[in-house]
Amino acid sequence: MRKTRLKISTWSILCATFALVSLLGIGLIVLNRTVAQAAGSLPYNATANGPYTVQGNKILGKDGRQYIIHGMARDGLEYNCRGEGPLDKQTLAYMGPGNSTNGSTYWGANTIRLPLSEVFWLSGQGSTCTAAQYQALVKGTVDTITALHMNVMLDLHWVGAGRQSTNGGGQWPMPDGDSVTFWQQIATQYRGYSNVFFELYNEPVPPNWPCWQKGCQVSGTGYSNDCHCSKQLSYQAVGMQTLVDTVRKSGASNLVIVGGSNWGFDLSQLPNYPISGTNIVYDTHPYAYANKSAKYWDWAFGNLSSRYPIISAENGQYDCKEDYMSQLLPYLDSHQMGWVAWAWVVNGNVCGYPQLVTDYRGTPANSMGVYIYKSLQRYRS
Repeated sequence: MRKTRLKISTWSILCATFALVSLLGIGLIVLNRTVAQAAGSLPYNATANGPYTVQGNKILGKDGRQYIIHGMARDGLEYNCRGEGPLDKQTLAYMGPGNSTNGSTYWGANTIRLPLSEVFWLSGQGSTCTAAQYQALVKGTVDTITALHMNVMLDLHWVGAGRQSTNGGGQWPMPDGDSVTFWQQIATQYRGYSNVFFELYNEPVPPNWPCWQKGCQVSGTGYSNDCHCSKQLSYQAVGMQTLVDTVRKSGASNLVIVGGSNWGFDLSQLPNYPISGTNIVYDTHPYAYANKSAKYWDWAFGNLSSRYPIISAENGQYDCKEDYMSQLLPYLDSHQMGWVAWAWVVNGNVCGYPQLVTDYRGTPANSMGVYIYKSLQRYRS
Protein backbone atom coordinates (compact mmCIF):
# COMPACT_ATOMS: atom_id res chain seq x y z
CA MET A 1 0.00 0.00 0.00
CA ARG A 2 1.38 3.41 -0.96
CA LYS A 3 1.58 6.08 1.70
CA THR A 4 0.83 9.71 0.82
CA ARG A 5 3.01 12.37 2.44
CA LEU A 6 1.20 15.47 3.72
CA LYS A 7 2.69 18.87 4.59
CA ILE A 8 1.62 19.91 8.09
CA SER A 9 2.93 22.30 10.70
CA THR A 10 5.30 21.40 13.52
CA TRP A 11 2.64 22.37 16.09
CA SER A 12 0.14 20.03 14.41
CA ILE A 13 2.66 17.22 14.57
CA LEU A 14 3.28 17.78 18.28
CA CYS A 15 -0.44 17.93 19.09
CA ALA A 16 -1.19 14.86 17.03
CA THR A 17 1.72 12.96 18.56
CA PHE A 18 0.59 13.75 22.10
CA ALA A 19 -2.96 12.68 21.29
CA LEU A 20 -1.78 9.48 19.65
CA VAL A 21 0.47 8.54 22.55
CA SER A 22 -2.38 9.15 24.99
CA LEU A 23 -4.78 7.06 22.96
CA LEU A 24 -2.25 4.28 22.55
CA GLY A 25 -1.62 4.22 26.28
CA ILE A 26 -5.33 3.95 27.03
CA GLY A 27 -5.74 1.41 24.23
CA LEU A 28 -2.95 -0.80 25.56
CA ILE A 29 -4.44 -0.73 29.06
CA VAL A 30 -7.87 -1.68 27.69
CA LEU A 31 -6.36 -4.36 25.43
CA ASN A 32 -4.38 -5.92 28.26
CA ARG A 33 -7.48 -5.99 30.43
CA THR A 34 -9.54 -7.43 27.58
CA VAL A 35 -7.00 -10.19 26.92
CA ALA A 36 -6.79 -11.12 30.59
CA GLN A 37 -10.57 -11.03 31.11
CA ALA A 38 -11.39 -12.91 27.91
CA ALA A 39 -8.75 -15.57 28.51
CA GLY A 40 -9.71 -15.95 32.16
CA SER A 41 -13.41 -16.45 31.38
CA LEU A 42 -12.88 -19.19 28.79
CA PRO A 43 -13.08 -22.91 29.51
CA TYR A 44 -9.49 -24.09 29.84
CA ASN A 45 -8.48 -27.33 28.19
CA ALA A 46 -4.90 -28.25 29.05
CA THR A 47 -4.84 -31.57 27.22
CA ALA A 48 -6.82 -33.65 24.72
CA ASN A 49 -10.30 -34.83 25.68
CA GLY A 50 -11.68 -36.82 22.73
CA PRO A 51 -13.73 -38.17 21.19
CA TYR A 52 -15.30 -34.85 20.26
CA THR A 53 -18.76 -33.93 19.05
CA VAL A 54 -20.31 -30.77 17.67
CA GLN A 55 -23.41 -29.41 19.36
CA GLY A 56 -24.79 -26.18 17.97
CA ASN A 57 -21.88 -23.76 17.70
CA LYS A 58 -19.67 -25.58 20.20
CA ILE A 59 -17.18 -28.44 20.25
CA LEU A 60 -17.75 -30.80 23.17
CA GLY A 61 -15.21 -33.15 24.72
CA LYS A 62 -15.94 -36.67 25.91
CA ASP A 63 -17.13 -35.23 29.24
CA GLY A 64 -19.85 -33.27 27.44
CA ARG A 65 -18.27 -29.90 28.24
CA GLN A 66 -17.17 -27.23 25.81
CA TYR A 67 -13.69 -27.79 24.42
CA ILE A 68 -11.64 -24.94 22.96
CA ILE A 69 -8.71 -25.67 20.66
CA HIS A 70 -5.49 -23.74 21.30
CA GLY A 71 -2.16 -24.55 19.69
CA MET A 72 0.24 -24.07 16.82
CA ALA A 73 1.23 -25.63 13.50
CA ARG A 74 4.36 -27.78 13.28
CA ASP A 75 5.47 -26.73 9.82
CA GLY A 76 7.52 -28.82 7.37
CA LEU A 77 5.84 -32.08 6.38
CA GLU A 78 4.07 -30.46 3.42
CA TYR A 79 7.33 -29.58 1.61
CA ASN A 80 9.87 -31.99 3.15
CA CYS A 81 8.95 -35.66 3.13
CA ARG A 82 11.44 -36.27 5.98
CA GLY A 83 10.10 -33.44 8.08
CA GLU A 84 11.68 -30.10 8.93
CA GLY A 85 13.71 -30.24 12.13
CA PRO A 86 13.45 -32.91 14.85
CA LEU A 87 10.15 -34.70 15.45
CA ASP A 88 11.21 -36.73 18.50
CA LYS A 89 9.15 -36.97 21.68
CA GLN A 90 11.09 -34.40 23.70
CA THR A 91 11.08 -31.80 20.95
CA LEU A 92 7.34 -32.21 20.34
CA ALA A 93 6.71 -32.10 24.08
CA TYR A 94 7.89 -28.46 24.23
CA MET A 95 4.76 -27.50 22.31
CA GLY A 96 2.49 -28.85 25.05
CA PRO A 97 2.07 -28.58 28.81
CA GLY A 98 5.11 -28.76 31.06
CA ASN A 99 7.42 -26.78 33.32
CA SER A 100 9.93 -24.56 31.53
CA THR A 101 13.61 -24.45 32.46
CA ASN A 102 16.50 -22.17 31.54
CA GLY A 103 17.22 -24.25 28.44
CA SER A 104 13.72 -25.15 27.28
CA THR A 105 10.24 -23.63 27.10
CA TYR A 106 6.94 -25.51 27.26
CA TRP A 107 4.17 -23.60 25.50
CA GLY A 108 1.02 -25.28 26.81
CA ALA A 109 -0.83 -26.05 23.57
CA ASN A 110 -3.55 -28.69 23.51
CA THR A 111 -3.49 -29.09 19.71
CA ILE A 112 -0.74 -29.46 17.09
CA ARG A 113 -1.49 -28.93 13.41
CA LEU A 114 0.48 -31.03 10.92
CA PRO A 115 0.40 -29.73 7.33
CA LEU A 116 0.73 -32.61 4.87
CA SER A 117 1.24 -33.23 1.15
CA GLU A 118 -1.05 -35.61 -0.70
CA VAL A 119 1.72 -36.10 -3.27
CA PHE A 120 4.18 -37.35 -0.64
CA TRP A 121 1.46 -39.47 0.97
CA LEU A 122 0.48 -41.18 -2.28
CA SER A 123 3.76 -41.14 -4.25
CA GLY A 124 6.69 -40.27 -2.00
CA GLN A 125 9.52 -38.04 -3.22
CA GLY A 126 11.69 -39.96 -5.67
CA SER A 127 14.79 -41.40 -4.00
CA THR A 128 14.35 -39.17 -0.93
CA CYS A 129 11.50 -41.15 0.56
CA THR A 130 8.80 -43.58 -0.49
CA ALA A 131 5.10 -43.14 0.18
CA ALA A 132 5.34 -45.83 2.85
CA GLN A 133 8.21 -44.00 4.59
CA TYR A 134 6.31 -40.72 4.57
CA GLN A 135 3.18 -42.37 5.92
CA ALA A 136 5.23 -44.03 8.65
CA LEU A 137 6.77 -40.69 9.63
CA VAL A 138 3.34 -39.10 9.84
CA LYS A 139 2.02 -41.97 11.94
CA GLY A 140 5.00 -41.88 14.27
CA THR A 141 4.52 -38.14 14.76
CA VAL A 142 0.78 -38.53 15.36
CA ASP A 143 1.37 -41.34 17.83
CA THR A 144 3.95 -39.30 19.70
CA ILE A 145 1.76 -36.20 19.96
CA THR A 146 -1.31 -38.15 21.07
CA ALA A 147 0.81 -40.01 23.66
CA LEU A 148 1.72 -36.55 24.98
CA HIS A 149 -2.04 -35.98 25.49
CA MET A 150 -2.41 -33.41 22.74
CA ASN A 151 -4.73 -33.34 19.73
CA VAL A 152 -3.41 -33.61 16.19
CA MET A 153 -4.93 -31.69 13.29
CA LEU A 154 -4.03 -33.42 10.03
CA ASP A 155 -4.13 -30.70 7.38
CA LEU A 156 -4.13 -31.37 3.63
CA HIS A 157 -1.87 -28.43 2.82
CA TRP A 158 -0.36 -29.19 -0.59
CA VAL A 159 -1.89 -31.01 -3.56
CA GLY A 160 -0.75 -32.07 -7.01
CA ALA A 161 -3.22 -30.04 -9.13
CA GLY A 162 -4.29 -33.06 -11.13
CA ARG A 163 -0.77 -34.55 -10.98
CA GLN A 164 0.74 -31.55 -12.76
CA SER A 165 2.61 -30.38 -9.67
CA THR A 166 4.91 -33.10 -8.32
CA ASN A 167 7.65 -33.51 -5.70
CA GLY A 168 5.23 -32.56 -2.94
CA GLY A 169 2.98 -30.38 -5.09
CA GLY A 170 2.00 -26.91 -3.98
CA GLN A 171 -0.68 -24.74 -2.46
CA TRP A 172 -3.16 -24.76 -5.34
CA PRO A 173 -6.64 -23.16 -5.37
CA MET A 174 -8.65 -26.26 -4.48
CA PRO A 175 -8.27 -29.98 -3.73
CA ASP A 176 -8.15 -32.37 -6.69
CA GLY A 177 -9.14 -35.95 -7.47
CA ASP A 178 -6.20 -37.39 -5.54
CA SER A 179 -7.46 -35.55 -2.46
CA VAL A 180 -10.36 -38.01 -2.33
CA THR A 181 -7.93 -40.94 -2.25
CA PHE A 182 -5.83 -39.13 0.36
CA TRP A 183 -8.81 -38.69 2.69
CA GLN A 184 -10.08 -42.22 2.10
CA GLN A 185 -6.74 -43.52 3.35
CA ILE A 186 -6.21 -40.99 6.15
CA ALA A 187 -9.74 -41.39 7.52
CA THR A 188 -9.53 -45.17 7.44
CA GLN A 189 -6.17 -45.18 9.23
CA TYR A 190 -7.03 -42.59 11.91
CA ARG A 191 -10.75 -43.14 12.50
CA GLY A 192 -9.87 -44.93 15.74
CA TYR A 193 -7.85 -41.95 17.03
CA SER A 194 -10.22 -39.94 19.23
CA ASN A 195 -7.84 -36.97 19.39
CA VAL A 196 -7.17 -36.55 15.65
CA PHE A 197 -8.96 -33.92 13.53
CA PHE A 198 -9.16 -33.82 9.73
CA GLU A 199 -8.62 -30.41 8.11
CA LEU A 200 -9.92 -31.13 4.63
CA TYR A 201 -8.06 -28.45 2.68
CA ASN A 202 -5.81 -25.57 3.60
CA GLU A 203 -6.92 -22.18 2.29
CA PRO A 204 -9.28 -22.77 -0.64
CA VAL A 205 -9.29 -20.08 -3.34
CA PRO A 206 -12.25 -21.10 -5.53
CA PRO A 207 -13.58 -18.80 -8.28
CA ASN A 208 -17.00 -18.79 -6.60
CA TRP A 209 -18.95 -20.33 -3.73
CA PRO A 210 -20.69 -23.08 -5.78
CA CYS A 211 -17.20 -24.31 -6.68
CA TRP A 212 -16.15 -24.24 -3.01
CA GLN A 213 -19.16 -26.38 -2.17
CA LYS A 214 -19.32 -28.79 -5.13
CA GLY A 215 -16.13 -28.38 -7.18
CA CYS A 216 -15.43 -27.05 -10.69
CA GLN A 217 -12.67 -26.51 -13.21
CA VAL A 218 -10.10 -24.17 -11.64
CA SER A 219 -7.07 -22.30 -12.94
CA GLY A 220 -4.36 -20.67 -10.94
CA THR A 221 -0.76 -19.55 -10.79
CA GLY A 222 1.27 -20.74 -7.85
CA TYR A 223 4.49 -22.15 -6.49
CA SER A 224 5.28 -25.75 -7.38
CA ASN A 225 7.84 -27.71 -5.37
CA ASP A 226 9.02 -29.77 -8.35
CA CYS A 227 10.66 -26.82 -10.11
CA HIS A 228 10.83 -24.34 -7.21
CA CYS A 229 9.10 -21.99 -9.60
CA SER A 230 5.72 -20.53 -10.47
CA LYS A 231 3.36 -22.46 -12.73
CA GLN A 232 -0.01 -21.68 -14.27
CA LEU A 233 -2.24 -24.76 -14.14
CA SER A 234 -5.83 -25.79 -14.77
CA TYR A 235 -7.50 -28.89 -13.30
CA GLN A 236 -10.77 -30.33 -12.05
CA ALA A 237 -11.30 -29.36 -8.43
CA VAL A 238 -13.20 -31.30 -5.79
CA GLY A 239 -15.61 -29.46 -3.51
CA MET A 240 -15.76 -29.45 0.27
CA GLN A 241 -18.94 -31.53 0.35
CA THR A 242 -17.24 -34.38 -1.51
CA LEU A 243 -14.38 -34.47 1.00
CA VAL A 244 -16.76 -34.46 3.99
CA ASP A 245 -18.69 -37.33 2.41
CA THR A 246 -15.44 -39.21 1.70
CA VAL A 247 -14.39 -39.07 5.36
CA ARG A 248 -17.80 -40.16 6.62
CA LYS A 249 -18.05 -43.06 4.15
CA SER A 250 -14.85 -44.44 5.69
CA GLY A 251 -16.65 -44.80 9.01
CA ALA A 252 -14.67 -42.00 10.69
CA SER A 253 -16.59 -39.72 13.06
CA ASN A 254 -13.56 -37.48 13.79
CA LEU A 255 -14.07 -33.73 13.63
CA VAL A 256 -13.70 -32.46 10.06
CA ILE A 257 -12.48 -28.89 9.62
CA VAL A 258 -13.63 -26.95 6.56
CA GLY A 259 -11.83 -23.74 5.59
CA GLY A 260 -13.59 -20.82 3.93
CA SER A 261 -13.01 -19.04 0.65
CA ASN A 262 -10.39 -16.32 -0.07
CA TRP A 263 -7.42 -18.29 1.24
CA GLY A 264 -9.55 -19.78 4.00
CA PHE A 265 -10.59 -16.41 5.46
CA ASP A 266 -14.15 -15.86 4.26
CA LEU A 267 -17.02 -17.90 5.71
CA SER A 268 -19.70 -15.29 5.02
CA GLN A 269 -21.70 -17.39 2.55
CA LEU A 270 -22.06 -20.52 4.70
CA PRO A 271 -25.82 -20.03 5.09
CA ASN A 272 -26.22 -19.97 1.29
CA TYR A 273 -23.82 -22.82 0.52
CA PRO A 274 -24.17 -25.22 3.43
CA ILE A 275 -22.10 -28.36 3.91
CA SER A 276 -24.17 -31.29 5.14
CA GLY A 277 -22.86 -33.84 7.59
CA THR A 278 -21.94 -34.33 11.23
CA ASN A 279 -19.14 -33.05 13.44
CA ILE A 280 -18.18 -30.26 11.03
CA VAL A 281 -16.12 -27.33 12.29
CA TYR A 282 -15.47 -24.29 10.10
CA ASP A 283 -12.14 -22.53 9.79
CA THR A 284 -10.94 -18.99 9.08
CA HIS A 285 -7.36 -17.85 8.38
CA PRO A 286 -6.89 -14.17 9.32
CA TYR A 287 -3.57 -12.59 8.38
CA ALA A 288 -2.24 -9.05 8.55
CA TYR A 289 -3.39 -8.01 5.09
CA ALA A 290 -5.56 -4.99 4.29
CA ASN A 291 -8.52 -7.12 3.16
CA LYS A 292 -8.33 -9.23 6.34
CA SER A 293 -8.04 -6.46 8.89
CA ALA A 294 -10.21 -6.21 12.00
CA LYS A 295 -13.01 -4.31 10.25
CA TYR A 296 -13.77 -7.43 8.18
CA TRP A 297 -13.82 -9.99 10.99
CA ASP A 298 -17.50 -9.63 11.95
CA TRP A 299 -18.57 -9.97 8.33
CA ALA A 300 -16.22 -12.85 7.41
CA PHE A 301 -16.68 -15.08 10.45
CA GLY A 302 -17.45 -13.35 13.76
CA ASN A 303 -21.17 -12.85 13.21
CA LEU A 304 -21.51 -16.50 12.23
CA SER A 305 -19.82 -17.85 15.36
CA SER A 306 -23.12 -17.83 17.25
CA ARG A 307 -24.56 -20.28 14.67
CA TYR A 308 -21.61 -22.43 13.62
CA PRO A 309 -18.59 -23.94 15.39
CA ILE A 310 -15.70 -21.85 14.04
CA ILE A 311 -11.99 -21.91 14.78
CA SER A 312 -8.96 -20.21 13.27
CA ALA A 313 -6.62 -23.05 12.32
CA GLU A 314 -4.02 -20.66 10.94
CA ASN A 315 -3.14 -17.01 11.55
CA GLY A 316 -0.12 -14.75 11.95
CA GLN A 317 1.86 -11.79 10.66
CA TYR A 318 5.10 -11.54 8.70
CA ASP A 319 6.88 -8.57 10.25
CA CYS A 320 7.91 -9.96 13.67
CA LYS A 321 5.42 -7.60 15.32
CA GLU A 322 2.36 -8.41 17.40
CA ASP A 323 -0.05 -5.56 16.65
CA TYR A 324 -2.32 -7.68 14.44
CA MET A 325 -2.27 -10.76 16.65
CA SER A 326 -2.85 -8.70 19.79
CA GLN A 327 -6.16 -7.62 18.24
CA LEU A 328 -7.06 -11.00 16.79
CA LEU A 329 -6.67 -13.30 19.79
CA PRO A 330 -8.85 -11.20 22.15
CA TYR A 331 -11.46 -11.09 19.39
CA LEU A 332 -11.40 -14.88 19.00
CA ASP A 333 -11.57 -15.29 22.78
CA SER A 334 -14.58 -12.99 23.00
CA HIS A 335 -16.38 -15.23 20.48
CA GLN A 336 -15.14 -18.42 22.19
CA MET A 337 -13.34 -19.44 19.02
CA GLY A 338 -10.27 -21.64 19.28
CA TRP A 339 -7.10 -20.91 17.34
CA VAL A 340 -3.89 -22.49 16.04
CA ALA A 341 -0.99 -20.10 15.34
CA TRP A 342 1.40 -20.39 12.40
CA ALA A 343 4.09 -21.68 12.72
CA TRP A 344 6.48 -23.66 14.90
CA VAL A 345 9.51 -23.90 12.61
CA VAL A 346 13.05 -22.50 12.51
CA ASN A 347 13.90 -21.01 9.13
CA GLY A 348 16.23 -18.23 10.23
CA ASN A 349 14.02 -15.33 9.16
CA VAL A 350 11.79 -14.26 12.03
CA CYS A 351 10.85 -10.97 10.38
CA GLY A 352 10.07 -12.49 6.98
CA TYR A 353 7.92 -15.41 8.07
CA PRO A 354 5.34 -15.99 10.84
CA GLN A 355 7.90 -17.92 12.90
CA LEU A 356 7.02 -18.58 16.54
CA VAL A 357 10.35 -19.96 17.79
CA THR A 358 14.06 -19.45 17.26
CA ASP A 359 15.02 -23.03 18.14
CA TYR A 360 13.33 -26.39 18.67
CA ARG A 361 13.62 -26.09 22.44
CA GLY A 362 10.75 -23.62 22.30
CA THR A 363 12.49 -20.26 22.70
CA PRO A 364 9.82 -17.72 21.64
CA ALA A 365 10.67 -15.43 18.74
CA ASN A 366 10.17 -11.68 19.11
CA SER A 367 7.61 -10.42 19.23
CA MET A 368 4.69 -12.38 17.78
CA GLY A 369 6.14 -15.57 19.22
CA VAL A 370 6.38 -14.04 22.68
CA TYR A 371 2.79 -12.81 22.43
CA ILE A 372 1.46 -16.23 21.37
CA TYR A 373 3.43 -17.94 24.13
CA LYS A 374 2.12 -15.55 26.78
CA SER A 375 -1.43 -15.95 25.48
CA LEU A 376 -1.26 -19.72 25.90
CA GLN A 377 0.12 -19.30 29.40
CA ARG A 378 -2.67 -16.88 30.31
CA TYR A 379 -5.37 -19.47 29.65
CA ARG A 380 -4.17 -21.63 32.50
CA SER A 381 -3.55 -18.78 34.96
